Amino acid sequence: MRNFGIDLQQLEETLVRAVIFQLSISVIVLILLFWATYWVIKAGVRDGIREAKPWHKGSSNTMPATPPGYRWTLVKEIAHTEDMRAD
Repeated sequence: MRNFGIDLQQLEETLVRAVIFQLSISVIVLILLFWATYWVIKAGVRDGIREAKPWHKGSSNTMPATPPGYRWTLVKEIAHTEDMRAD
């Protein structure tokens, strides 16, 4: 009867080790997946920002060439609206 008790204790210790091993592997895989997801999202945002700027070619931040007869200027816009408060 004593051998049966010792075998159960050894079996329990072996199962606890297996569970700890599987949990550690799962945590490592989860960390790697989060890391890969971060880099994929980062690259997608970077590419989306680059595609949103039609004049952006390479790493220069130059404006597109102006059409003949025109020039780029900053224009101050003033809103000409009436007071729109509720009565």
